[in-house]
Amino acid sequence: MRLFAAAFAAAAMLASCSEDGPSIETAIVTFEGSAWTPFVASSFDATYSGEVATADYVWEDSATSLTGPNIFSGGYFSGGWVVSSYNSNDLAAYGDYATDLYVYNPTNENATTRGGHNNSDTFLIGYGNKSDWGDFRPSLKFADGKARVVCGCYVNSTCYFLNIAKNGNYSSPAIGEGEKVEIHATGYDAEGNETGTVTMLFAEKDRMITTWTAWDLSSLGEVVEVKFDMTGDVENEYGFAMPTYYAIDDVTVEWPAE
Repeated sequence: MRLFAAAFAAAAMLASCSEDGPSIETAIVTFEGSAWTPFVASSFDATYSGEVATADYVWEDSATSLTGPNIFSGGYFSGGWVVSSYNSNDLAAYGDYATDLYVYNPTNENATTRGGHNNSDTFLIGYGNKSDWGDFRPSLKFADGKARVVCGCYVNSTCYFLNIAKNGNYSSPAIGEGEKVEIHATGYDAEGNETGTVTMLFAEKDRMITTWTAWDLSSLGEVVEVKFDMTGDVENEYGFAMPTYYAIDDVTVEWPAE
């Protein structure tokens, strides 16, 4: 069980990552509630026609100022996030690029509720990585520029990723024996300097994330931005071949009380 041992140990830590208790403010960004409703992808037609690519599609958490670019922020399909509620356990039906906003949920065949961490309804789908083609890593940052500690979050696989990881497709082989896929989170301070990188083993041939799994990011320290990346051994003629999609929910943030 070495893949998830560290993640399970971190689960209890995500509610707080400081020992200073009363002098620390803590907030969990859940992507739930009426404030987030305008940003939830209502349909795939709406998403890819540009409805969620408009200038006012800029979400910002009221408690922490946490924000992140949407997938279309570069004027084309690039690294970023979409707030989603789609979830399924049917990889055959929802495991390709046309249904890339589906998070894997073993209890629902096709739903827009109860697919997030702790059976919540909404979460983030992230897309993008850094490669020879460019730096398209999705990032979470604090819009007010104040450094905070991102204690951690929960991550899960999308149906698209799992389907290709298990079965392959025309552009990517399935994950083979001895191959792995990792995700990385790199922190940056206000001057743009790296504060560190945390890596999680995301998938191996017969061991893949299929449930919301805790990811401890507290070692990044105080940051104003965290960039996410995906790398691995599965390649085609253009480089890393797996779909660079993953789901994130319940981001815990801490900062000194004023």
